[in-house]
Amino acid sequence: MKKKATRTEAGPRRLDRRTSYRFSIIARRQTRCLADMHASRFGLSVNGWKLLSVIEYFGPLSASEAGGHTSLEPTKVTRGIDALAEQGLVIRREDPVDRRRTILSLSAKGKRIHDKVEEVSRALEQELLRVLRPSERDVLDRVLDQLERRSAEIFVRNDAWRDIVRAPAAEAGVAAAAVAAP
Repeated sequence: MKKKATRTEAGPRRLDRRTSYRFSIIARRQTRCLADMHASRFGLSVNGWKLLSVIEYFGPLSASEAGGHTSLEPTKVTRGIDALAEQGLVIRREDPVDRRRTILSLSAKGKRIHDKVEEVSRALEQELLRVLRPSERDVLDRVLDQLERRSAEIFVRNDAWRDIVRAPAAEAGVAAAAVAAP
């Protein structure tokens, strides 16, 4: 029976060193912490809170534009916006330029709730980042900016992984069939 690699033995393949894994763990911990407050105090789902923040920051905008600023699937964006509208937090208006399009903005109630939620979110983020010196926070912001730009460049398509994996494989002389879809 093959022994499972320990943290120190796993080397460069260690899951706990993969950036995407670490980002997801940090984000999930913060989301879990906020989820109870969103639901109990404001009747918001996690997706509703995400959309409320996006509409406030980037709005007014369409639902598809709002979805583009989140990691939510289109059906979850639609359901989330429907729930926010039913709660009176989001206003839907016909686009005066393109009447087929609906524009979203926050209502006065939506802005009040957003501001309260944002206050708590900022406090949690400040507590998380408190372990960093101001110079380290500046570096973190710059690094995150670089990673965000790079991710927008290379992860444009859902199947971008094929090109990313194929290039090093071809350079190493590995057959392209090894990275072909099953």
